[in-house]
Amino acid sequence: MSILGIDYGAKKIGLAKSDQFKKLAVPLGTVFNNSKSEVLAKLKNICQQENIDEIVVGVPVSLSTGNSGLLREIDFKNQQVKEVLAFIDWLKTNFSLPIGMEDERLSTKMANRLEKDLVKKNGGDDPIAAMLVLQSYLDRNNN
Repeated sequence: MSILGIDYGAKKIGLAKSDQFKKLAVPLGTVFNNSKSEVLAKLKNICQQENIDEIVVGVPVSLSTGNSGLLREIDFKNQQVKEVLAFIDWLKTNFSLPIGMEDERLSTKMANRLEKDLVKKNGGDDPIAAMLVLQSYLDRNNN
């Protein structure tokens, strides 16, 4: 069993998966966000092929400090956060798997800084950003 990590974007959705021990995240690829039905079919296929038992979605929370929770009042005013939360709600209605959220601040910037060959080999920075989000989640939950 593995965890699917998602870096949601309006045009592209980056994917990563954990190893079977849920200790290490690896980039999986990109799904183009052309239509909900297409995305749903591809994600369901991936979940079945990769034996996924949980999904974690990166949420672009604010860099400002605040309460100890993931989302702050300021985040609910951000259009990108609203889109990601709507995507998470959509996942919850279409999958019977647990759906979690993880702070994805700066994951795309970090992905862009990684070795260019790694980014090219895995289809751009989206799967690498998903890998970083998922690795953060794995590290936080395996301690």
